[in-house]
Amino acid sequence: MNNKFEKIYKLKIRIVGSPGSGKTYISNIISKKLNTKAIDLDEIFWNMSSTGNRIKNDYLNRESELNSILLNTSWIIEGVYINPWTFPTFSEADYILVIKTNKWTQYYRLFKRFFIRKFTNYRPKETLKDFKNLISWSFQYQKNLDDFIFNNSYSNKIITIKTSKDLTNFLNLFSN
Repeated sequence: MNNKFEKIYKLKIRIVGSPGSGKTYISNIISKKLNTKAIDLDEIFWNMSSTGNRIKNDYLNRESELNSILLNTSWIIEGVYINPWTFPTFSEADYILVIKTNKWTQYYRLFKRFFIRKFTNYRPKETLKDFKNLISWSFQYQKNLDDFIFNNSYSNKIITIKTSKDLTNFLNLFSN
């Protein structure tokens, strides 16, 4: 194997963005391209009960599970979380992809997601109030994300993805 090929497998990528921005979609594309497992922080933060309700995992379990993932030589971690338990994902990442989707596209995706979850067997069932709260929260979240990302020492790692061309340009960094 040449060094360029080996480096692909040793990348640590943190993907962050508002709900509905396309984090999961982008992490899956990068995962296939780099043959590296993508981890959704929701899977660590939440625990599904036997009744189908979401219950927050306690802080120590979340931190422990995340720390075991961070020990790997490569990972792709995506999620909205910018809390102390996720700070190591930013500091240890080789690249931080900040997904900035047009707000109307984002709201459309959230609306579509709400209806899919509302009218399928998705658990827990979401209410219109949940949807309204998510929209309000995501608006404030973008401001918090900008403050967090751009006021830390991560500027040399940040790549902003606004369009599919931006994603293609990022993926081309890893073409043979």
